[in-house]
Amino acid sequence: MASGKQSPRQKMINMMYLVLTALLAMNVSKDILNSFITIDDGQRKSMKAINTGVSGQMSLFKQRAEEKPAKYGADYKRAEAMHKTAQDLFTHINLIKAKTISISEGKTMEEVYNASQDTVLNLIYVDGKDKYDDNTRVMIGTGVAADPEMDTSNENTEKYNYRVADLKLRLEAFRNQIATDFPKEKDLVASVNNIFKFDDLKDVEGKVVTWEMLNFYHVPLAATTSILSKIQSDILNVESDVIGSIFASVEGQTYKFSKLTEAVIPEATYISQGGKFKADVFLAAFDDTNPPTILLGAPGVKYDSISQKLNGESVQLEMDGPKGVVEIPANGLGPQHREGVIIFEPTGMKKVVRGFNLDYTVAAPALVVSPTKMNVFYRGLSNPVSISVAGYKDSDLSPSMTNGKLTKGANGWAVSGLGSGKTAVISCSARQPDGSSRNVGSVDFRVKNVPDPIAYFGGKSSASSSIGKGELRAAAGVIAKLKDFEFDGVKFTVTQFKFSMVIKGQPIEKVSKSNRLTAEMKQMIQSAKSGQKVYIENIKAKGPGGGTRSLGSITLKIK
Repeated sequence: MASGKQSPRQKMINMMYLVLTALLAMNVSKDILNSFITIDDGQRKSMKAINTGVSGQMSLFKQRAEEKPAKYGADYKRAEAMHKTAQDLFTHINLIKAKTISISEGKTMEEVYNASQDTVLNLIYVDGKDKYDDNTRVMIGTGVAADPEMDTSNENTEKYNYRVADLKLRLEAFRNQIATDFPKEKDLVASVNNIFKFDDLKDVEGKVVTWEMLNFYHVPLAATTSILSKIQSDILNVESDVIGSIFASVEGQTYKFSKLTEAVIPEATYISQGGKFKADVFLAAFDDTNPPTILLGAPGVKYDSISQKLNGESVQLEMDGPKGVVEIPANGLGPQHREGVIIFEPTGMKKVVRGFNLDYTVAAPALVVSPTKMNVFYRGLSNPVSISVAGYKDSDLSPSMTNGKLTKGANGWAVSGLGSGKTAVISCSARQPDGSSRNVGSVDFRVKNVPDPIAYFGGKSSASSSIGKGELRAAAGVIAKLKDFEFDGVKFTVTQFKFSMVIKGQPIEKVSKSNRLTAEMKQMIQSAKSGQKVYIENIKAKGPGGGTRSLGSITLKIK
């Protein structure tokens, strides 16, 4: 059935499809085949309506992307890619329908298929609706029933693959790509997985058969055409859901102004005397293209929630995007309190005013340990840190740590040799003027493994869907690279991967025990044709800290 929100008409058409398929399986009179015209016509109308809706979605998305490219541009490109993938699948199925009708009716493809409008001759104009030999040969092949042939490129002048086995692979790739791109959209992924589910099923005789054989082997042309139309309708429904999800996610980045919450994020609330109190004050979930005005009251000034004003002198904060940056000299010891107000004027809406408080404590000097590059330590690396205590020279400090090794070099301190624990603690004592030692505090840090790298083959990752012949033949093997990682020069080495292709209808798999293509793999690549797919799976790599990482798989269609 189609995904998500369906009109009563679509639900009725889906139910009719199931009933008529069951009647067909029981060998009722072939007059029932005429009813598939009604089903196919209903699917066509539903697809037209969905396409209209998707066009509206994409038009609005494009308009927003042109108006605010920084906010909408990247997500619009994602939506465009999904739209193209869905439309390519839609066209592919239209070509299958057109080919089966043209062969069965003895017509040319041009008489059946309008390429400019991507439409296929309506079933009402097809005479041989009850034929099944020609469409079975086109979609299943001449092989044994349990093993439908894959490649049809040598059987037609177009050199095009019309096999339903290839269609199944395309639909699975479409399904899997959505699961990869939207891991947090659990309901969407579950719905798509259920729609494009191709498990073996039992026929009317109780025999277990494949999805391809049940739906397309010796099934009349009217029924197979209607089934293909249903798959197209499912594709468009999923496309609409996915594009809607992408649009909703980027829209969610803009606060709807139904509720506004002020936020004050201090760098620290416990300040050493002589230092500075720093904090970010901003409106949560706010659009940085329209920053608010933020006023901070002088000491003792209060915010009046009735008048929505400060009752004394104030200064306007400098802005960093949507955030007001606070810097207050920490002159006195003890608790400190300041109040301020955020004033925001959303486009086309009523002005919003919110008060906020700043509370912090100025204290005597304490230990400060700041990671040079991040707020965590990574196993297997040398993690640089700076260690200082206000009021003390570096030579007066004696730091130590748990769950790791702390060493000092020419460029400062470094943490290495981290153990299996989830935290590491750096403590420090300082030498006093009288020669005694004083404990000035300790700081906890998280300990993590270096994140998994991304596997690339021929410059393509799992996020890619295709590869050119030139790129494929130039590929030397699989590499693993860390993306957006704070440390430079951290390397992973691929230790093995599996390379497979479907050649002459048979899946061929080869395994490399290094990061390089084997001679057999290169030979497979030399025989590759456009439209075929290559699969790089079971990718393993080793990096800092030892241990083997599994990096998933890459599926690419040859252009």
